[in-house]
Amino acid sequence: MRFDAFVANRYLRAKRKQSFIGVISLITLIGITLGVAALNIALSIHNGMRQAFVTSLIGDTGNLYVLANSLVDYGWRPDEVRELNEVIAEVPGVRAVSMMRQEPGVLVSKRRRLTYCKLYGILPESHLRAAPSLRKLESGSLSLLEGRGENQRPGVVLGKDLAENLGVRVGDELRLMVPRLSSPGLGVQRGGLRLKEMKVEVVGRFKTGNSQFDETDAYLLLDDLLMLLNTTEIQTILVSFDDLDAMEAGKADLLADPELLPSASVMDLRDLNQGLLRALGLEKLATTSVISLFILIVALNMVSALTMLVMEKHRDIGIMKAFGTPRAMILRVFLRQGMTLSFYGTVLGTVLGVGLAILADRTRLISLDNNVYEVLSYLPFKVNPAEVVLVAVGSLVISFLTSIYPARQAAAMDPVEALAYE
Repeated sequence: MRFDAFVANRYLRAKRKQSFIGVISLITLIGITLGVAALNIALSIHNGMRQAFVTSLIGDTGNLYVLANSLVDYGWRPDEVRELNEVIAEVPGVRAVSMMRQEPGVLVSKRRRLTYCKLYGILPESHLRAAPSLRKLESGSLSLLEGRGENQRPGVVLGKDLAENLGVRVGDELRLMVPRLSSPGLGVQRGGLRLKEMKVEVVGRFKTGNSQFDETDAYLLLDDLLMLLNTTEIQTILVSFDDLDAMEAGKADLLADPELLPSASVMDLRDLNQGLLRALGLEKLATTSVISLFILIVALNMVSALTMLVMEKHRDIGIMKAFGTPRAMILRVFLRQGMTLSFYGTVLGTVLGVGLAILADRTRLISLDNNVYEVLSYLPFKVNPAEVVLVAVGSLVISFLTSIYPARQAAAMDPVEALAYE
């Protein structure tokens, strides 16, 4: 064992006359352990919640929306849709493609309850392949939108909260109204607002766990919506991929494809929810900063412990310097003491924090009220190895920097003054 390592370990293990220094060292070790553990747990919570919200938005595999840019073209004709489908078919990793049309609508129940809705005209079979969240409905079936008889009204599938706001169940009748701008005619100065309406029957209810969808979304058969609007144009193509990596690559390919129509915009729901994701990022930054300050304060406590240790060991330092011990070696003795406390504290904190995070996630230790946290039934933890390494390195760097001052004080001590009163 090297001389500096031997002396440093000896000082850490030896019984000191001033036991208070040992207490401060122990507090420092415990503080670093708890700080590192708390930071790892906090980061894993933020990662878990972010993943849960992102998954609720784009699914486990990932969906892209190719949207008609209303500034260029409000909708696509059938020939344009075929052209877009040919472009999409060339993108690797595409699992399913579904066409949709979205319109703002108003639903009115027989009890005269009225509410706004986002109305989607879909093709059920292809939409189920592209949007797995609608495969399991609370009641009814998405397939009931098709095959309606002449004496049956068009079917509609509602979000759970939307259905409750209207006070309707499967089999109930609703009046659907879609506002449209009428074209100016001869002798008319400007177009007016008119309502396209029809009666529909509730054939299903779904619950995604996200009020953004459950409170507003309603699904009709695409042909029924196009017939109501007296048009053949669609505005949205939903593209589902094999996995998230394929979605990211596919999005880049579509945006770079020169054959993509100028009127087409490519985005996923993360692009439409940047505010929420930015808020989660700021919350993570704030939590990391606060806990990092705690680690810094604990590390500064190490300065006190090492400074008092230097004062206690001034006789030993004087003897070592009198025997010709190099200044750099004495510097390493006290740096080793600080870094030993930091190393063991960091290792223990990392094991404790990561272990608790993994255990809590696997056992779903912390339950949440699903009515409050809509997409979460329990508090998720997701450990990011890169962040674990970053926290450990940060803790060691902070401890190293705070150990430099007392170590330099020891190395600069005059042996004559140190031994003058011995």
